[in-house]
Amino acid sequence: MVRPSVGNLPGTIPGPDAVAGAIITADALQRADLGRETIDQIVKALGDVLPGRPVRAGAAGADRRLPPDALTRLVPSAAVVAAGLDPAKTAAKPPPVLWQDGANRLLVRIAGVHAELGDGTVVLTVPVTCDQTGDADVTVTFVTGTPDRPAGGIVTTEDHPRGPAPVVENWAEPLVAFAWRTLVTAASAVSGAAGGDLSGRELITAGLAVNADGLTVTPMGRHAFTARNAVG
Repeated sequence: MVRPSVGNLPGTIPGPDAVAGAIITADALQRADLGRETIDQIVKALGDVLPGRPVRAGAAGADRRLPPDALTRLVPSAAVVAAGLDPAKTAAKPPPVLWQDGANRLLVRIAGVHAELGDGTVVLTVPVTCDQTGDADVTVTFVTGTPDRPAGGIVTTEDHPRGPAPVVENWAEPLVAFAWRTLVTAASAVSGAAGGDLSGRELITAGLAVNADGLTVTPMGRHAFTARNAVG
């Protein structure tokens, strides 16, 4: 019999989502009829990402790494969310989004947004179109830590993206914000993809590390604050 195991801190209880995750995981392993030794191997290898093994409040979970090809699949979806669209209502090839500021207009081609990884860098390319330039690419480079030299959650970028002057001079702040939202959305999706904290909430991103081999995300449980001597 595989029994669910949900750890909790003294004086706290796991939330119903965390308990349900443990029960469902245990039931799935039991129905698979894999044998005790095989199940133990699965839990040992995948325990950090299986539902029912929640991360304690304020504690970091196991690092999760996305190889470049996986990031290629994730970024376009994150760009749809960053653009304010609902993925459930958006076609497989998302339509361009028109930005307008007074007389200035910029067409952002969401479907072409992509990322390239370097040693401590993530370069997001945003294809755009306007009357002055026609079709053009704008790049926003984010600098963060590497697996060998972690920087926690610190990420920096330039105050202006790289691209045609008429575009970056008029749209610098929105383009950087859009690229940043895309990166945050992608990282948050990785952090919350499996498991959660003791309350059943998705884990949040505590750190990023990047090199040419992939993007590593360190998830953590949200901090919990317990009110003592509260008057109810």
